[in-house]
Order: sequence, then structure tokens, then C-alpha cells
Amino acid sequence: MTPQLSEITRSLILDQIKANIATELANVRSDRNDVKVNLVSPKSYFIFDGANTYQLPAIFLVVDSGEIPEQQTGANFVNATMRLYCSAVVEDRGEEALTIMCERYQAALFAILHHCTITAPDVNVKLWVRVVRFRFSEIYTKSRKQENMANFRKEIAFELEVKHFENPTS
Repeated sequence: MTPQLSEITRSLILDQIKANIATELANVRSDRNDVKVNLVSPKSYFIFDGANTYQLPAIFLVVDSGEIPEQQTGANFVNATMRLYCSAVVEDRGEEALTIMCERYQAALFAILHHCTITAPDVNVKLWVRVVRFRFSEIYTKSRKQENMANFRKEIAFELEVKHFENPTS
């Protein structure tokens, strides 16, 4: 079996998000005890950062880089540190509701990803995920010519550090 590296790392983290995002969004909404902001599950998921047309909310998970220290890699195992970026893009007609929605997506994704351990015994991979930092985008406008209206968009982006342990030969 060949090493899985970034592909399996991205796939396992994306599966973790998909499996838990609806529950975590519901938890955040319940914790805030506020029904003004409608939190819906993502409608689109992407593994590249160049998507131009998509339904919102959308989740992006992009692998940036990996480091494999010489002394921590052998013929039958890989011990790597990878850097990924995960972002959620949300949309609303009002700037205040949009900001709250983005902050709540931040809380939900943080709960899913920070200090998360993911295992895949069938491919002998174990991941440990840590949120290193997050950044909010400015609010921007997306016009819809056919509907003669504009919505506001905002993005929350996380930088993730992932410890990737793999034994492809067993």
C-alpha cells in the first residue's frame, strides 16, 4: 500500500466536518438562545480555493503544505505535519445577521476541529488536528443581476495544523 499523505488527511477532516456540522450549528444556536439568525448546514463543499459559482453556506478545505522530518520517517511509517486551511463562506441580506452567522459558524467549526483526533484503521492513518489561528474577511457584496438584489458575504478562515501518522505497510 502506498502512503496516503495529504489526500487522506483532507478526506478524513472533510468527513469529520460533514458528519458533525449540523449538530454543532444546532448546539451553537441553542447555546445562544437566539432565533434571529438562521443557521443552515453547508450546501457546498470544495477541496480547492478557486470556486467561483457555488451555493452558500459553503465550506472550503484546502491542503497548503506538509513537512516530513527526516528523522521521523522510516521505510514503513510516515510522521508528518501538514497545514490546511478551512473556511466557511456565508451570506445574508443584513450585515448584522451576517456577522453573527459567521461567528456562529466559527464556533461550530472550532468545536469540530480543535484538538480533534481522527483515525482510519482501514488505511492505518491517525490525525491530530489543532486550530492554529482564524481570520474573518471583510463584508463584501455579491450582486444577483437576475434577481435585481445584492446579498452580503463574509468568510471565516481557519489555519489548521495536522499531525499525520501513517503506517502504509501494515
